[in-house]
Amino acid sequence: MRAIIHSIHSQVPITIAEEGMSFRSIISLDSHLDVSLGGDEDVYPEELRIIVARTGAHAALGRIIGEVSALRESKPRGALRPGVTVVIPEAMLARHAEDIESRLPRSLRILDYAESIRSYVDFLADTMGIDVYQSPPESLLKLAGRTKGGSEWLLDVDVDYMHEMQGECYTRIYNPGPGVLQKVGKVVAFIEKSKPETITISEARVSAIRDSRSHFSAFIEQLKALGYSIEERGVYASDAEVIRGISVCREFYRTVSARLMARNMGAMMEGDMERFRNEEAAEARTFFRKKGYGSGATR
Repeated sequence: MRAIIHSIHSQVPITIAEEGMSFRSIISLDSHLDVSLGGDEDVYPEELRIIVARTGAHAALGRIIGEVSALRESKPRGALRPGVTVVIPEAMLARHAEDIESRLPRSLRILDYAESIRSYVDFLADTMGIDVYQSPPESLLKLAGRTKGGSEWLLDVDVDYMHEMQGECYTRIYNPGPGVLQKVGKVVAFIEKSKPETITISEARVSAIRDSRSHFSAFIEQLKALGYSIEERGVYASDAEVIRGISVCREFYRTVSARLMARNMGAMMEGDMERFRNEEAAEARTFFRKKGYGSGATR
């Protein structure tokens, strides 16, 4: 059994592809839904493309599993569905759905809290083959009882899913309150019961990975005690490199991409993406050059 540590969540699909791994399903523990289909990543400098892709990691994992809608029909009721199951705290799912709703034109907003969440969950299942399992409050151990064959499925862990890791991850949840996020002990119990052959782990800070006293290192020691060998794949040299990259990507989205999307929303809703893409690529060259990165834009 192996556990593979990555710095960035989007490195996980790369590892799976490079090693030729094959899984019938993936269970991903996360406090975020990384389902952004993204824009044109070619407008970003090459050294930032893995970082910008982290917001679409679950979508990328879904593409690796492949088209699963036909397989869904043949599975017995109660069995683990093929595809990707994202295990996310209920409160964090609500935040995500609210954020998506707020970005839509007013004419397309549902404006009903519960219905908005249901609609978004249905959309993920129908269009991406991604199931959502809300834990907490649902039991993580109950989900373990539906797994079959340790070598046929992958457990993917973004460490920001765990309460104790919030000071040791790149995208922390501030003041989540008691019971909002999952405890490390519950995750370890889930692993002990479900016995995945392969675990991928991501989004821990380099400082936490290298600190033998960190919560992350304590988690890794518990995995070792369960018989897992520990590997590293693509761990960055420093937190500063990752944090700056995340900051620059967010700034580009906020000040360039979001502004241009709003300006071109009418055309984009009608399927015309070309003007937006050309404008984004043109502005990217200047933006990233000022930040000290290569332009990256290929248009």
